[in-house]
Amino acid sequence: MVFVGARCLKLHRTMLMSVGLWPYQKPFIWRIQSVFFFSMYCCNLLFQFTPFLTTTCDMDCILKRFSYICITLVYIMNYYSFYFNSEAVKQMLEHIQLDWKMYGNSGTMKIFEEYLFESYIFAVTLCISLFLGVSGITTFECRSIILDVIIPMNESRPRKIEMDLELFINEEQYFFVYLVQQVVGVALGIWSMIMTGTVIITVAKHSCATYKIVSYLIQNTVTVYTLQLPVVQRIQHMQRNICFSVYIHRRTMEFSQNLLLSFDMWYFPLLLVGVVSLSCILFRLYNAIMQFNDVFDILLSSGILFCYLLYMLMANFLAQSYTEHSLGILESAYDTLWYVAPLPIQKLFLIMQKSIRAHKVVLGGLFVLSIEGFSTLMTSAISYFTVMHAMR
Repeated sequence: MVFVGARCLKLHRTMLMSVGLWPYQKPFIWRIQSVFFFSMYCCNLLFQFTPFLTTTCDMDCILKRFSYICITLVYIMNYYSFYFNSEAVKQMLEHIQLDWKMYGNSGTMKIFEEYLFESYIFAVTLCISLFLGVSGITTFECRSIILDVIIPMNESRPRKIEMDLELFINEEQYFFVYLVQQVVGVALGIWSMIMTGTVIITVAKHSCATYKIVSYLIQNTVTVYTLQLPVVQRIQHMQRNICFSVYIHRRTMEFSQNLLLSFDMWYFPLLLVGVVSLSCILFRLYNAIMQFNDVFDILLSSGILFCYLLYMLMANFLAQSYTEHSLGILESAYDTLWYVAPLPIQKLFLIMQKSIRAHKVVLGGLFVLSIEGFSTLMTSAISYFTVMHAMR
């Protein structure tokens, strides 16, 4: 049976290579891919700003445009957070593979199987969802052409895409050029979010699994079976378990801290842009509901809002799970039969109980990712929405 971690790593390799972010690629191919995606992102962002130069619009139109511009900025910052941290991504992959080799064929590999299987299924589900979502967007944007074929009228229905783009050519005549620009830009952006998001999920699940293994080792340090061993063998077994547990715990915590430091300068601004974008979408949805003259705009705004909230909730939920698993080590140190162990082992347990703390995921030294942090994000977004409403 193939280890699920190997399948997960193979899937991430394919996903990262598709967007030029696989750190082991040949430099020449990597540069070509990076130039292509940089050009696509810049063109998509530029064509969203050019309508401000050619047309005038009201407040609702500005909000609609800025909601898409902020989403595109999120795509770009998310992509280049991995692009400029290729060495950190390489170290991350090497760390994970080294952990798997370290445990070998031991029983603890079942814990990795359990945690990484969730990550693998989630990644595959998101890939399928992206394909269905892009197909649905393309079909909806071509609704005027489809209706002209199914239910023809005396004159062709107007052709206009949802996103305001200005390519300096006639949109009716070159509708498919506009359509390709929008669909490719949206597909690449969502794909980059899925690709980086699933890698982070795998890393978080792997870290949770290692903390779970540490808790398992600590719980099995002092048991009825180990207390029946001869004194010298008993102390050696317990010391070996504790030393190995401390080593794994320290290694995982240092790995997580170094990874956070590498991505910190990207993800904290990304978080701020996300909150502003969320506020714009809230205001857009509010206006659409109050006017109630465009059902599609209400559904689209609701869909974008749902995806935003789901992404933020998933990020905070993973960080909360990571923190709880790190705290579970302390609970294991308290719950084990440490008080009936030999005196040297009791001293080691007392040191562990005083020194082990919950490891929280902090962005920019200010924001703590957790379920409580998610509520803080929502509060901030609603506050920005209230200010925008008052200014209007």
